[in-house]
Amino acid sequence: MPYLAMRPNGDRVLPLDVGDDDTILCPLCEESLGVRRSHYNRGRFVSKHFVHPRGSECPGESNLHAKLKTIAAMKLREVFETASVDHERQIPGTNRIADVIATFSTELYPFGKGVIVEIQHKHAEKEIGSITGEYLNAGYSVFWAYQSDFEGHDMAFAEHRVKRPWPHAVPLVGGVDGYPDPVQRLLDPEPAEEVRLEVPFPTEYLRAHALEVIPPLRGHYDEGRSQEGWERIDTVSLHGKGRERAWVNVLRSPSNHIFLEFWKKDTKDGESEYLITHIGSEFPERFEEFMEDARTWFSSEDVDQQVAHWVGGASLSFRGTALCESWLSLVKVPFGPVKFVVARRDTKGNTRTWAVNYRSGDLGRLAALRHPIRRLFGDITDTGAAVTETGGSTVAR
Repeated sequence: MPYLAMRPNGDRVLPLDVGDDDTILCPLCEESLGVRRSHYNRGRFVSKHFVHPRGSECPGESNLHAKLKTIAAMKLREVFETASVDHERQIPGTNRIADVIATFSTELYPFGKGVIVEIQHKHAEKEIGSITGEYLNAGYSVFWAYQSDFEGHDMAFAEHRVKRPWPHAVPLVGGVDGYPDPVQRLLDPEPAEEVRLEVPFPTEYLRAHALEVIPPLRGHYDEGRSQEGWERIDTVSLHGKGRERAWVNVLRSPSNHIFLEFWKKDTKDGESEYLITHIGSEFPERFEEFMEDARTWFSSEDVDQQVAHWVGGASLSFRGTALCESWLSLVKVPFGPVKFVVARRDTKGNTRTWAVNYRSGDLGRLAALRHPIRRLFGDITDTGAAVTETGGSTVAR
């Protein structure tokens, strides 16, 4: 099925160059050729081509580039019925000659003045970027057709691959040249003078929040005292074995305030989490009430419930400063284990929590917290007892 022929004078032509009555010859056998218009065969597009007379033995296979250009041209004529389709035509405003071009009588959005098809076949060295840029700047869309876009006598015209004049042809500019002076000052303002303003934080705010940034004894836990004057009074271990460790540090600040620092650490991945709370003279008595309530709760049926809601056990509430309130609770999560939960909430409602799963014996180990607390705040009128979760008790020292 040839796509290249010649006139009697030897000029080479493509199917789109000739009419139905033109005399054309085969360049191989020099027999007369006919022209078959573009049509559909069993639903597939077949571009315009030359045909040999019936009985001819000439293979008639033509130049591949000529074949692809003809198929592309016939496809553009099929897609853009009112356009004028040509091949090997120079594009106005450039020094480029396009393989195939469909030109519109008036600009057609979004394709501009026309659509150019460049066949990327043997000329793999073509500068696609620069050539495309010239076509776009001249107002034409560009479609680069590869051999894979051709099948049989048809070309797949992938519209999403068409580069269009807008916005691709809009030049990229820098600076503010050409703008009026007021616009230039807005786009490129003079450097502003540096302004520094010191805003002192209230002491109570720092006491409530600043300690969350850096633990007071970071890097000085082994010595038990930091360079700034923070002192570790005691440490009570909750989980001393297993992957998750948990403990409570009792700290004294340089201003002689007492803090509880709750820590947990995953020994496998090294991740740790802590929460620090301020306590006052009301804490020792409330702590004894919490331990008694915890003993009673562990003796009840609530602790064994498997329900879809939270089950609250013993809870200890204490105000750290005027800006925040803290509490320690035992809770059973929905269909899950019992947890120790420590929380702190400021006056704006912002809450931070720290929680660990309860393990057997944790309550007894937590009871050891009363000893450093008593040393710091003095003895308690009701000596109480060191309770356990099984309901038993040991007399406190």
